[in-house]
Amino acid sequence: MSRATIRRNVHFLDGENNEILGFWQNGSVLWSQIAEWMHITITLPSMQYTVFRCLESGNPENPATNHSSSINLSGNNNAVHPGYYVVLSANGEPLDIPITEERAIPRSVSYNLSNPDPRVAAFRQRVRERDECCVISGIRVPFQEYDGFEAAHIFPVAHLDLWRSGQWSQIIEDDFPDIGNSKIHSIQNGILLGGFAHPLFDKYKIAINPDDGYKITCFVPDGFGYDGRYMVQSNYPQHYQPLRGLLKYHFRMAVLCNMKARGPEYDWDEDIPPGMDPVAEISNSKEGKLRFELVMAERLNYLLD
Repeated sequence: MSRATIRRNVHFLDGENNEILGFWQNGSVLWSQIAEWMHITITLPSMQYTVFRCLESGNPENPATNHSSSINLSGNNNAVHPGYYVVLSANGEPLDIPITEERAIPRSVSYNLSNPDPRVAAFRQRVRERDECCVISGIRVPFQEYDGFEAAHIFPVAHLDLWRSGQWSQIIEDDFPDIGNSKIHSIQNGILLGGFAHPLFDKYKIAINPDDGYKITCFVPDGFGYDGRYMVQSNYPQHYQPLRGLLKYHFRMAVLCNMKARGPEYDWDEDIPPGMDPVAEISNSKEGKLRFELVMAERLNYLLD
């Protein structure tokens, strides 16, 4: 028997009593959403497995034999109750549940450079003028004072190579003249976020699902009331709105990052106290080398685009 070591209140087990998937339920996640999340994380066709609720109180010992009747996921708009569930074959037999090897692209919290080039300055100003509030919390910018509000890239600049290979520029409709050769600085790749929401979004702890009415899911215990809200959308023309495909891609990355048994794949502390050496702090962190490479890649890509 193996269990995830991260904090979560919904656990999905296999027939051998190993935790294979899970998440933190803040209240908004429905079974129909779990069907989508399992489609992302489980490589078996969905008709080959079924979910059952474990009937044992506490941590189950025999989930394959002590469970409820099957739970129909498709079109099921009931909320998922915290607890333990087992994934078996349709007739209730244990089976191997292969989990995808696809991983979320690593990203660090991105902040605009103190003296950004004109493309980045234009990106920031255009996102501010369009959104006028944190699109996650709905808190409006007071008297055009943007302290505590940040224009965030949906697709991180640090992964300019993946942006290009994914040919995202081909579906950007923004006609603003100065958005970079790759168009990664388009207003369609940006949203305005409050200072609390920005790091959570960048670290895949909150995400927006455009296929569910732009509903916000918080994948960690929600202390800010973000979970279950809907993204605030402006009345700007469609070709200046956040690109649906980019938000959907970010949401997929969030599911991959949080749903697997091992939990978040990249989760380092962004809080470097004043007076500390940032390079030393990054280098000594658990995934310091990767984080340092991301920070450097982001800064280099500002120059290369």
